[in-house]
Amino acid sequence: MHHHHHHPHPRPGDHRSRREIDQAIGALMGIRRCSAEDALQEIAQAVHTTGIGIGGVSRALLDTVAGPAEPGAGPAHAHWATVLALPAREAPP
Repeated sequence: MHHHHHHPHPRPGDHRSRREIDQAIGALMGIRRCSAEDALQEIAQAVHTTGIGIGGVSRALLDTVAGPAEPGAGPAHAHWATVLALPAREAPP
């Protein structure tokens, strides 16, 4: 019985997402001084909270760490900005 569901191949975006997830984990480890497991757990929590896929959440984290979110950047950016509490004044002098 063969139904026509197109799932045999990974989506083209998967490799890029994998790299972004790894980068996001690395970024969180730097911010939190935590393990990769803890970082992945926090990313998974963000996926759950925002309802955005892990690739999008990872991208948003990297964007948020790189600089202030644009107005209307979306729920994932807002989530990270809130969770990480990243105002510039918290950076070491």
